[in-house]
Amino acid sequence: MDENKSSVGIYEGGVPEFDKKGIIFANIILIAWLLAGIYAVYVFYPPAGIVYGLFVIIMFMFVMRKGLCTKCWYYGKKCSMGWGVYTAKLFRKDDTEKFEGCKASKFAPVLWMTVSFLPVVLILVSAVLSFSVFKLIILAVLVILMAISGNKKIREASCRQCKMRYLCHGSAAKD
Repeated sequence: MDENKSSVGIYEGGVPEFDKKGIIFANIILIAWLLAGIYAVYVFYPPAGIVYGLFVIIMFMFVMRKGLCTKCWYYGKKCSMGWGVYTAKLFRKDDTEKFEGCKASKFAPVLWMTVSFLPVVLILVSAVLSFSVFKLIILAVLVILMAISGNKKIREASCRQCKMRYLCHGSAAKD
């Protein structure tokens, strides 16, 4: 067993809390990206944009926080996104041993792919059906925010410091 890996799978060399500036930057990018995505879906079909927006808010603010963050080592602490502190205000702590393989950890990649590609596809379809430069600008903004948010080097640097790096299926720090 790796000397930095506990019996539960926690990376003992990870940081106890993440830097506030990094958390703020990550959340600004994420919120801008999600809002741009919601707007892209709205431009495609306004009722769908409203439903999609509610879906995104419920999934990110409540469902995934309950399903993942309550089982995370960073519960009540500043993780790379600051969600551990937020989660502790809403939900009770669960057992960290339940993190790996829980339903939420299996659903997370589906959620990320949905919020990444659905708005892009719909704004492209919308631009084909009724072209406008404005729709191309929305598409460009989405792609730029996705590129920043999904930047492998940034994610990998953050994941390398995370105590959950061995348990998280989304970890970019693969050894």
